[in-house]
Amino acid sequence: MTDELAALRASLAERLATMREVDITALPPPLLDVAVRAAGPGGLIVVKPADWEALREAEAFAGRPVPWWARLWPSGRALAEALAADPPAEGAGVLELGCGLALPSLVAARAGARVLATDGSTDAVVFAAHAFALNELPGEIAHADWAQHGDALAARGPFDLVLAADVFYTQPNIAVALRLLPELLTPGGAVRLADPGRAGTRDFLAGARGRFSLATRTAGEIALHELRLE
Repeated sequence: MTDELAALRASLAERLATMREVDITALPPPLLDVAVRAAGPGGLIVVKPADWEALREAEAFAGRPVPWWARLWPSGRALAEALAADPPAEGAGVLELGCGLALPSLVAARAGARVLATDGSTDAVVFAAHAFALNELPGEIAHADWAQHGDALAARGPFDLVLAADVFYTQPNIAVALRLLPELLTPGGAVRLADPGRAGTRDFLAGARGRFSLATRTAGEIALHELRLE
């Protein structure tokens, strides 16, 4: 292990233990077996657990949730590519919901946006913060669950742009998003949503038609929806 990777692992371990409120020795080893990869448009770097299946098994054994945040999913990649091709304006306020490894947020920050990347997993927040640091990009990363912290997020806004990649895999997220998104956006603000074709997204889009205009295009198997507050 190089000195740089050892230092990164030590920093991750310290922050992960603090956020989990446990001793470092209680962290599952696959969480600290990390990979640093150029994975985004223009060579942006992400930090992620190297073996997702091993981490999933370790978390299941400990009775913790599946670490969906710890993979670079196709929707996140597609949203990042779309943002690189059509970036937010410099200085725009951008919020990412369920950021995971935060690749779309990194693209937005590189374009000069003021980014707040959020996730309901404290582990995701730690990894995302380290990705921002490694890319030498400004941005704020916060632990925020939609249902629990929606009002607090709205108080931080309004935002010009809200980003979300593959977030409607559970039914409760739909009702929360329909209530919350209009409160998060500036007048005329937009939501850019990437999705692999989940039934929950179809339900969300049907419910959003009364408040938003909708434009959709595809990138391979991923649908890219832009909803603009009317």
